[in-house]
Amino acid sequence: MRIEKEVILAPMAGYTHSAFRRLARELGADRTYSELMNATGIIYRGDERELSYFTDLERPIHLQVYGRNPEEIARASEILVKKYRPDAIDINFGCSVKKVLKARAAGYLLQFPKEMEKIVEETVKTLKPYGVPVTAKIRLGFYEDNLEEIAENLLSAGVSAIALHARTAKQGFTGVADWKRVKDLKEMAGSVPVIGSGDIRSWREINEKFEESGCDGVMVGRAAVSNPWIFKEYREKRDIEVPLSERVDFILKEISLMWEFFERERACRVIKAHVTQLFKGIRGKARLNDAVMRSKTCAELIESLLRIKEEFSP
Repeated sequence: MRIEKEVILAPMAGYTHSAFRRLARELGADRTYSELMNATGIIYRGDERELSYFTDLERPIHLQVYGRNPEEIARASEILVKKYRPDAIDINFGCSVKKVLKARAAGYLLQFPKEMEKIVEETVKTLKPYGVPVTAKIRLGFYEDNLEEIAENLLSAGVSAIALHARTAKQGFTGVADWKRVKDLKEMAGSVPVIGSGDIRSWREINEKFEESGCDGVMVGRAAVSNPWIFKEYREKRDIEVPLSERVDFILKEISLMWEFFERERACRVIKAHVTQLFKGIRGKARLNDAVMRSKTCAELIESLLRIKEEFSP
């Protein structure tokens, strides 16, 4: 797998569905990941269209799975590969949400590097006939940093790229991401691409992280949700002031794209969380958010957004 100085949209539950991924790619994101999908669910109930749907505009795309059992993860990955032909399957070993940890999956497995190795090894073997690589998204460890052991096992299993959020699972999003460890991982990984993640807030920081870590890719998460123009800023090496009218147009386009794979009214409920993020830093955002959150139907939401655009545009 070749990844060369790519700026990548991180997977985030509730936000990085197909519509947002396409818009991020338009703005300059080099690569995208799906939200995480439960391997057991894929096998016994089928994949969820909201999570697995993507278009060629989002390529290269990694479909991300998580679970506990190596055979189940490999089988679920094969189902996704046969049906959708993604550019890679990514195994999530980093999610630290309570529900996922309680299932002893994803970030929980950072405590058991040998289990992680078995999962990757089994999935690599299963997907080899299809020519689809297997990547992994990890953290430094669970309670404490045991990156070297984790990396050694993943590399031994044949992983094609590693994305490291440089915190432990127990840290969640607290504290500061340790980008020195991204550099350490890159030195360990050799020719295997390493993607760094954590605390990216501006295009300048993307530049800095490439320089200080030597990583092959920088993943942008929360900053991209409130400012998807960060990808364009990085490409053009300048700050971009995005007016409210353009933000509203972005939201309206996102909603229309969501209708391809979301039920219409559900799409309008789901997008409200993103709308409040996109209004961050805008003067009078409390009033704007209130108008959006009080909308009970798609028609009301769109009417509110159009009214906001007209009222607040210069």
